[in-house]
Order: sequence, then structure tokens, then C-alpha cells
Amino acid sequence: MRRVFTVALLSILALGIIATAGFAQGKFREIPLSWILDLEERLATPWTPAGPNGEKILAAADLKLSAAEKNTIRNMKLGEYFFMGATLDETEILNKVGMDAVLAEVGKSPMPFMGAGSISEQIDQINGLAARAKDVSFIVAEAYEGVTTGPVFTALAKAGVPQLHNWTTPRGLYGTPNYIGLIDADGYGQGAAAAEILAYAMNYKGEVGLIYFALEQWTNVMRLKGAEDTFAKYPNIKVVAREGFTDPAQGYDIAVGMLQSHPEIDAIWATWMSGPCTGAAEAIRALGLVGEVVAAAPDLGGIAGARFIADKNYPIIGCGAADCIEMGKNSVNAALKFLLGTKLLNGYAVSRVYPIVRANLMDGFYKATMAAMGVLPKDVLLLLED
Repeated sequence: MRRVFTVALLSILALGIIATAGFAQGKFREIPLSWILDLEERLATPWTPAGPNGEKILAAADLKLSAAEKNTIRNMKLGEYFFMGATLDETEILNKVGMDAVLAEVGKSPMPFMGAGSISEQIDQINGLAARAKDVSFIVAEAYEGVTTGPVFTALAKAGVPQLHNWTTPRGLYGTPNYIGLIDADGYGQGAAAAEILAYAMNYKGEVGLIYFALEQWTNVMRLKGAEDTFAKYPNIKVVAREGFTDPAQGYDIAVGMLQSHPEIDAIWATWMSGPCTGAAEAIRALGLVGEVVAAAPDLGGIAGARFIADKNYPIIGCGAADCIEMGKNSVNAALKFLLGTKLLNGYAVSRVYPIVRANLMDGFYKATMAAMGVLPKDVLLLLED
């Protein structure tokens, strides 16, 4: 066995006496700029094969409003419209930036955000909208959980409220009146990008653990499949552990269990940056395995995620970042086209992916966020100089 976990070592680590080795000093290959830019170019065309019901892929160009359509919308009187989500996290903020940009172009007010802290709260909100359906022009929604909320979103559509959904289609909604479609990132591409980054760093040999979202959500299904298919391409890479989570805070405990049960693991792929991947990174640090194990995720996680990637002494080496601003634009463009009479029922649109590592962090962060989250702070830039 390559590693021996001893009480003495863990005690020393707890006291902070041993300094961890940086990524550049470990056994892994540094990701060069030319390689990551080539991967970015290949990801410009979506890798997700189809939607959850076999829908054909639509891209931003398919949904863009023409000058004539914009002019018609400017002269239309819209009722209420809402973006339904959770806590307005980094992803939702970027979504809303894209939505507001489209609405501003057609002279409409910004998209109100309707956040919810639980499934039951979101269900109450949906029922409230159904009670005044005639006043609502459309909604863009991120279902708190696609199975439980499915019946109420379906009832809302049948009540006459056109709706688009982000990330997953609530159960039973597909094919119902007023369901415009699903707006997604290229989830398969995100998962594959993070896996390709790990595979390159590993020199295409070694053992991998996967931490994935266990609940039904299409984009995360695609992320996992992208990772599994990518690792399967390389005969000298073996996936030795797979474990799902329902609470992102489980990431640390899952990773500790993986690393102790499979001490030869070289890399951990985790489907979210915040929680699963950061938890895996902290497990790697706690067990004294910096330089021995690396991690990557299919999303960026804002400035915090950029800081992790910038730090060569931190185990997270890269990500596949979705263009969430483009997702927001796709959402409102599709809704407005629907109101103009374009029949986009059951459509499926994806936005592109930007693979990001240390070598292209500044450029990749800007492309994925367009400075909507602010610029990279000085402490991140200093980490890149190290």
C-alpha cells in the first residue's frame, strides 16, 4: 500500500506543523495553456447529445430575437414575469444578468427574483401564481426538486402560465400546454471537461473517485455521464469509487471514506464546486494527501472557486464552467419568442462551457462571468504569480 495513515501523522497535521506540497511540486502534470485552449475550442459546440426526452439541441443563435421581434416586444404590454429559484447564488445571479440584458434591449423592467428556502415554500409560491395565472406572462424556474414540484408546475402550465425551466424538467411537465422547454448548460461537456483536466494531470493513468448528485436532475445526470464516458476512454484510468449525495455538505465525509477505503485514488471528480468538490479538497488536506490527490468540478463556483484553482497548494486544479449568462439570455429569448407565437414547446437549449485551469484562469473567469461577479481580487492575482 502506497500510503500509511498513522495517528502520529494525523496529529502532526492537526497541529499544522507539516507544510503541504503544492500541485506543481506533486506527481501531477501542470495543465498547459495550449492544451486548455484546444479543449475550449472543442467545447464551443455542445457535447450533450440531446435533451432528457430526446429533444434536439438548440443553441443561443437559434433563440436570438430579430430586430423586428424586438420592436414588436417593445410595443407589447407584458403582465408579470418571474425568475423562480433558491437563494440567488452565483449561478442564479449570472442567469439573472443574462435575463435582464435581454429585457433591457426590449424596454422592459428587470426580471424579479422569487427565491425559496425549501420545497414547500416553492410549492406555495407556485400555487400563488396559479391563483392569478391571468396576470402572469411567463416564468423561468429552477425547480427546487423535480419530482415533488412536478405536479404543481404542471398545474401552473395548465392554468395558462407559460414556463421555462433551468437544469431539469419537473416530472410530468413535458408535453403539457405552456411548457416552453428546458434551458440548460452543456452538462455533458461540463462533466467531460473536468474529467479531461484530471486525466491530463494524471498522465492518463491511475484511479479515480466520483462524487455525484443522487437526486433526479437532468444536467447532473449529464455531468456524471460526461465524466464516466471520458474516464472510460482511457484504458489506464480506473474509476474505483462512486458515491452520491443529496446534501452538498456530505462532500467531505464521502471523500474521507473514499480515500481511506481506496488509498490508491489519484483524483476525485465532484459534480459541484461548492460543497462536494471543496469538501473533497478539505478531505485531501486533512489526510495529508496534497500532491498525491487532485480534484476538479463541472462548475466554477464564482470568485471562491477561482481562488481555489489559483492556489497551487490547493487540491482543486480546474473546472468546466457553464456560461450561465447565456443561459439567462436563452431563457428570456425563448419566452418572448413563445409570446410572439413561435412554437418552441418542449424545446431544449444549452449554453457553452469554458474549461478553466490555472493557466487560463483570468481569461476563463471573464468569459464565464463577463465581470458580473466582479473582477478577480488582488489576492487571487497574487496566487497566480506564485
